[in-house]
Amino acid sequence: MQLDNSNGINKIATDPTLSKQEKNWELMSVLGMKWSETVSLTDEDRDFLLTKVEKIKIHIEKSRKLQ
Repeated sequence: MQLDNSNGINKIATDPTLSKQEKNWELMSVLGMKWSETVSLTDEDRDFLLTKVEKIKIHIEKSRKLQ
């Protein structure tokens, strides 16, 4: 299952074309991390967390469809 990315609102967190700032925004908005925490991550840790963000977003989307 993929989120609709046509309007840019539901960007795919693991999209390789996202800028570092967009990736950090995903971590901040979905996981509740502080911006200062996101900027100090290694690329490896950021990518790992973004895969978790994507799983959370898919779960949220499935839950919304069930309501």
